[in-house]
Amino acid sequence: MRELIKLNGKECYIDGFLLQKLENIEKIIKKNWDCVFLIDGMERSGKSTLGLTCAWYLAKGKLTYNNIASDADDAVMKCEKLPDRSILVIDEGSLVFSSKETMSAEQKKLIKIMNVIGQKNMIFIIILPSFFDLNKFIAVSRSRFLLHIYPGKTLSRGKFCYFGEQKKKILYEFGKKHFNSYKFPRANFVGQFWDFFPLENLEEYKKIKQKSLFDAFHKKDLKVKDIKKDLFLEIIKRNDKEPKIISDKLLKKVLGLSNGTFYRYKLAISSNSNP
Repeated sequence: MRELIKLNGKECYIDGFLLQKLENIEKIIKKNWDCVFLIDGMERSGKSTLGLTCAWYLAKGKLTYNNIASDADDAVMKCEKLPDRSILVIDEGSLVFSSKETMSAEQKKLIKIMNVIGQKNMIFIIILPSFFDLNKFIAVSRSRFLLHIYPGKTLSRGKFCYFGEQKKKILYEFGKKHFNSYKFPRANFVGQFWDFFPLENLEEYKKIKQKSLFDAFHKKDLKVKDIKKDLFLEIIKRNDKEPKIISDKLLKKVLGLSNGTFYRYKLAISSNSNP
């Protein structure tokens, strides 16, 4: 069952069961609650399409790029500027490439965002590769439901399954123990979605997703550089104790550091500053 929805000069089909859930969201927002829900699935499965379709409907067809965040930092800024009862979508698909440390830091920011979401009675849609990558608070306690995108037998796109609050909790506990399996429990219902892009400029949306991807790589690279720097500082610091293990000239060569970097590190150690 599907229904043709026409809003603000655009139209698309929405699965009838999903439409009921979106209508329920509208009702609880009117009662001064907020709503956080999750959409996950493998890369290029169509999860962004479904997420934007839901957001477009909930925004009464008035979805703009102000409602789309590239990462948690961008979400913080947009969340503060958006009026109460607004929609905010964050597409964290790039986190599939990130380290666990980066993901943990991003999720701490997401939790802070949710506090603002609650105060402003907003709708927050999180799109990501795997529901199981989220911490338990976001995945189980804070979100209302999960839409899991999965490919058909011929790798066709357009299918999803819905897990409500109770089944989502069981899914998280079971899946974590069984290699991120979605097999138990059975979803509340299985639905379909159709190709639809509600925003004005597809290229602009691609740029947002690319920025999220490159930022994830950048954050990961920064983490590695920070670890290496801390390691070099500790080695130099220990070597400076009398008697020295090896000469500065040899240590510099072993670490592969330039003259400037090596002596900047030594100066930082002596002054207890950050090089």
